[in-house]
Amino acid sequence: MKSLFALCLLFLMPQLAVAAEPEEQPPTASSTNTTMPDHEYKKLHPEFSDPVLGDRAAVIEWSWSPQYAKRFNLPVQSDGLPDGALWLVGVKIERQQYRDWQSYACRIVGLIDNKLPILTPPGDRYVIHPGDQWEGGLPGKAQTGSTDLAFEVHGMGEQTKFLPGQLAWCKKPRNKAERDKPETGIGTPYIFYHRSYTPDLAYFELDGGCAHFSDPEQFRNELRFPTQLVGKKDEPMFEASAAKFDIPDSLMRKIYPYTRDAYDWRTCLMRRIGGKSFTLSLEALKSKRFGDTCEPITDAEIYR
Repeated sequence: MKSLFALCLLFLMPQLAVAAEPEEQPPTASSTNTTMPDHEYKKLHPEFSDPVLGDRAAVIEWSWSPQYAKRFNLPVQSDGLPDGALWLVGVKIERQQYRDWQSYACRIVGLIDNKLPILTPPGDRYVIHPGDQWEGGLPGKAQTGSTDLAFEVHGMGEQTKFLPGQLAWCKKPRNKAERDKPETGIGTPYIFYHRSYTPDLAYFELDGGCAHFSDPEQFRNELRFPTQLVGKKDEPMFEASAAKFDIPDSLMRKIYPYTRDAYDWRTCLMRRIGGKSFTLSLEALKSKRFGDTCEPITDAEIYR
């Protein structure tokens, strides 16, 4: 019974596993050494060890402005944000579990002047689902204005009226198209919004796109907050009056390898469980580090 319990733990706690060797079979109930910690067993599937984040659940990099540094007793970042409406910005990669496989989400978080005339979610505290709350862990001594964490829960579908944007622009455009249009752009729904995180600053967390962060050596990564609704459908994206903020290159140089790997591995995962109609990213196609783990697998393996 004790050995069977250890085997159950083995499959319920994949995040504790060490690097995998796909050809080795997991221990059976009759052969399990119950004195060995679960995380020391080698596993059958490579996803049982995280290919992007290792033993961490999330990785985040921050940039802040001189005014933020002064207020929260931090060193001034010479290559951080300038003073302005955006005081703090971070890009976070967090691990998500899909059955036995690791997947990833890329979030954009920060503090912004809550008097800035931008379109924002309704109410003072907005979250799309209680399970997505992550308010905390900001650099320095920033604290919430209240210990009351009652938030109004909403759905993503209602965000079209105030959807921020994540964009990447060519730093050296070769033609009018590259100058006038972003290399890539996506709407980034609010996961979380607290209008009065401090009396003058709002906290936000956005559902960014891993694939839409671009190499900072070639592209300028930008965050936009709509200030008005435009067009026949009242769409807020990319209008000229939007509040625009660059995500500093210094931050992107540190986080970009993670956002790229997270996207590459996610396309690999989708191909494995969705079939060859799912296209791998260019990096995943060129890279040998994935081996044959991106090949589609059978329904029997998926639903075992």
